[in-house]
Amino acid sequence: MGWAQCYPDRHSTNWFDGWVSCEAFPNPNPDRGMSHWIMYDFGQTYSLNKTHVWNSNDPANLDRGMRNVNLDYSIDGAHWTEAGTFIFDQADGSTIYQGFEGPDLSGIKARYVLITAVDNYGGPCYGLSEIRFHAEEAATTDIQDLTSHEDCFSVEAYPNPFVTKSRLIVQSQCEKEINYRITDLFGRTISSGVIGKFSGFYSMEIDGKNLPAGNYIVSIDQNGQFVQQHLIKVE
Repeated sequence: MGWAQCYPDRHSTNWFDGWVSCEAFPNPNPDRGMSHWIMYDFGQTYSLNKTHVWNSNDPANLDRGMRNVNLDYSIDGAHWTEAGTFIFDQADGSTIYQGFEGPDLSGIKARYVLITAVDNYGGPCYGLSEIRFHAEEAATTDIQDLTSHEDCFSVEAYPNPFVTKSRLIVQSQCEKEINYRITDLFGRTISSGVIGKFSGFYSMEIDGKNLPAGNYIVSIDQNGQFVQQHLIKVE
């Protein structure tokens, strides 16, 4: 016997069929500060067009749904461009809920899309069920590519993805103090510290044997210049 969904655009009323944030975390875009946010990593650069959005559809918590949102996009995960501020309609909590037409991104090229809630419909938590992006392939960005800042320094992680250990390699042309921070995608700090001042190459081992599999972000700051390197831990 087989089962199929006759109406693929309908969304369930289960609270766990979506994203929920009840605590603000540091935003990947430093301009957004502590906030409730969700970031999408497509693995390579795409040309993005129309979207379709399903807001939080749990009948008991419709007030969690995002209302006014900021949408930012990026190719490298470090430098962000604002696409605009948009209003997300509140869900109706029904089993036939089919969402609404979201922002038309008009062909912007991005690997990362960041949605930050400005407010919601009144609840203590923030939620979003699903978003669909219409996309076409553009210039690809390999997840192991070198991330660099042309003025002063570059950062590379190898191996990436990794199983237990990776190594962060920093090449600097500016003898300025370097700070680093490793976070998960919720902005929770895994480790942080000061590398110090140097000019040339610096290599630092990242011990991830006790980390759960998933995505992590290494943030490097030198003299006000900021770079992020994405890491993937696999089993």
